[in-house]
Amino acid sequence: MFILHVDCVLRPNSRDDLLRVYRDKFMPAISAQPGYVNTMLLKPLEECAAEFRLVIAFENHERQQAWVKTDAHEKVWPEMEASIREYAVHSFETR
Repeated sequence: MFILHVDCVLRPNSRDDLLRVYRDKFMPAISAQPGYVNTMLLKPLEECAAEFRLVIAFENHERQQAWVKTDAHEKVWPEMEASIREYAVHSFETR
């Protein structure tokens, strides 16, 4: 399995927008993709540089890359990104 962790620092006053876009647009779009396993938007319980961590899991890296190339991704990711000031992406795979 291929997993992305996207640590997000938000723009001021954008929390509600991010949550709405994630719930109403991002989740429906990504969950329809071949090879999709799971996605979560995590809020740290302790002090952390990231305000949220977006976790995305696909069967493999190839399926995740295919998602990135879709029209759906090209539409919804900029809407997510509009709420994010900066982010760092960390890639993992299970063994």
